[in-house]
Amino acid sequence: MKISTNWLKDFVTLAPPFARIAERLTLAGLEVKKCETLTQPSDTLFEIEITSNRPDWLSHWGVAREIAAVENLSLKNPVLDPETGRVPPPGWKIHIKDAAGCPYYTGVLIEGITEFKTPDFIVNRLLACAIRSINLVVDITNYVLLEVGQPLHAFDADLIQGKEIQVRKPKQGEKFTVINGAQIELRPDDLVIADSDRAVALAGVMGGKDSEINERTRNVFLESAFFNPGRVRKTSRAHQLSSESSYRFERRVDPEAVDVGRSRAVALIQKYGKPRHISAVIKAGEKPQLEVKSIHLRFEEVTQVLGVEVKPSQIALILTRLGLHVKQHTSGGSAGETAEHSRSPSTLNKERGSWTVGIPSFRPDLTRPIDLVEEIARIYGFENIPETLPARPPLSVGENPRLSLERKIRYFLSGAGLSEAVTFSLVSDEGLDPEKDLQHAVRIVNPLQHGLHWMRPTFVTSLLNVIRKNVNAGADSVQIFEIANIYGAPAGGKHPVEERTCAIALYGKKAVQSWLDAARAVTFYDLKGYVEAVLTSAGCQERCVAKIEKSYFAGQGAEEIRVWQTPVAFLGEVSGELLKKWDLKEPVFYAEISLEKLMEHAQKIPAFKEWPRYPAIERDLSLVVKESVKSGDLMREIQGMGEGLIREVSLFDLFRGKRVPEGCKNLAFRVVYQSPERTLVSEDVQKVHEKIAQSLVQKYQVSFQGR
Repeated sequence: MKISTNWLKDFVTLAPPFARIAERLTLAGLEVKKCETLTQPSDTLFEIEITSNRPDWLSHWGVAREIAAVENLSLKNPVLDPETGRVPPPGWKIHIKDAAGCPYYTGVLIEGITEFKTPDFIVNRLLACAIRSINLVVDITNYVLLEVGQPLHAFDADLIQGKEIQVRKPKQGEKFTVINGAQIELRPDDLVIADSDRAVALAGVMGGKDSEINERTRNVFLESAFFNPGRVRKTSRAHQLSSESSYRFERRVDPEAVDVGRSRAVALIQKYGKPRHISAVIKAGEKPQLEVKSIHLRFEEVTQVLGVEVKPSQIALILTRLGLHVKQHTSGGSAGETAEHSRSPSTLNKERGSWTVGIPSFRPDLTRPIDLVEEIARIYGFENIPETLPARPPLSVGENPRLSLERKIRYFLSGAGLSEAVTFSLVSDEGLDPEKDLQHAVRIVNPLQHGLHWMRPTFVTSLLNVIRKNVNAGADSVQIFEIANIYGAPAGGKHPVEERTCAIALYGKKAVQSWLDAARAVTFYDLKGYVEAVLTSAGCQERCVAKIEKSYFAGQGAEEIRVWQTPVAFLGEVSGELLKKWDLKEPVFYAEISLEKLMEHAQKIPAFKEWPRYPAIERDLSLVVKESVKSGDLMREIQGMGEGLIREVSLFDLFRGKRVPEGCKNLAFRVVYQSPERTLVSEDVQKVHEKIAQSLVQKYQVSFQGR
């Protein structure tokens, strides 16, 4: 946005060099990108960069207010029309039918304009700000917009049907011709200004062709209103229409400026247009109020944040110069004693204490004490705040347990011959089931790349892409892992969550570790070995295995590993359908480990167990059981029946064949008996062993191949 220094002089006293003022504004947060000097007419322009939270800077008056605060100058107000002693226009009415879109609307009827030439100073100032002159009334509305920041719209009053203004949503199928001649079809959530017959303006965005001011216009209805910023933004984007008005309405105009802007425009039209009659203002609705109208600020808060002691009198002076209403509570006076400050710095109290700061309508960005501290720092000058080391000695910070676990997993998997992959968080829906995999996934409304609409709910497709790329490059063995976040959107309207996860994928031949190893294809049990080793290294000892189904796994081979009944990992063989999509000829084995759940159930400090003093006795159990019986359940049953004498139970063989009945399997367990108090004899062990066997027969209907 361009700001004219000649125009600024209407509100503050400025003197060259203007480059110094530009530098001070930039240091205070209002960036002046460039200073430009004009010769005809003589002027200096500031090209400023305005942040989205400061719409009050979108006017010369707003920038002048900032200069007054930075330079400690007096701020003048624009000349306004008193708007008194007039009568409402007969027969004219305003109806707001969509208060959410327009809470406050005002208008004034100006009749019998007799002068039409725009004064040279208005033309020159508009041209300096890259706006061409059109006619007197339109030039004045543009002038007021740039001067006080309030967009206005002028209608040819003779073209308003029924002397009625309606602020409403469009009718179904309603069309509208904008001022540039283009016809658009209005959307249901647009907001229009209409007369009794048709829409005459797109509220806050652009006027209509049917009611525009032209060279024959003598009677004007002048609009000044507050429109909902979100509604204006959606309408402007949907119809690809942008204007100086929509740019300001989108960022929220000052509700108080609705009346100021209208009065300023009326004063200029009366002075330069010489109308025969001006009506009283007709209004509808109420001005929106700020949610936070005052903030309590303590002196200690300012000192603690800035690290430098700013005098209390200077704090109050800075806040007052910014247009805030300051009431100081002194620390040494009686209860309730205050000192008020409203643009009268000479009365500011110099004692320490606190302040109640009233927030004006043009500063909705100020909602917390820290916001006021930032304002104090800006005007005091960041360059005046010295760089100092913190007085507090550094504290020793322990290592993050999650990062420690991740590093341990990386070292182990890398040492086992796996390579770490890094993939994008955004994925396509290729290979993912819409109901099973994407039902609770996070969808990106405006993706950075076409097709990547999802935050990954799993790593499986990402790692398949890595495998395919390496296979296409000639690799016959790809063994990879990745540690990163997966994302989900829980049911119930909660915010999306991210979960730290380790994923492992194996393809092709197993890496040969030494000359003793024979080259072979990787299997499901290689993957399971890696997963169980990771869980063991994290301290998860008590775990069980359950069968699960995943859309991207083949058959019934998928397993879920649980720790204290909490699922912490799952693994399986990727389905042939996915392998075809990725053009892979060999099986792929895939696993995911939830590091979040692993951290919850891991034994952070392993408990010390005394070395056994007495010898152990081993016994084997070879059982024939139904396929539905889980080995983990059998191991827990054996351990539980051991009367405290069983140190370890392990499965060392699984057999299915001719000697085993159909629908059954042969499992062989090794049971290690050991007592921490005495040497066991064979008779003691045999009694317990027989008891375990009887329990398994009764509970699981097992038969024995041998004991």
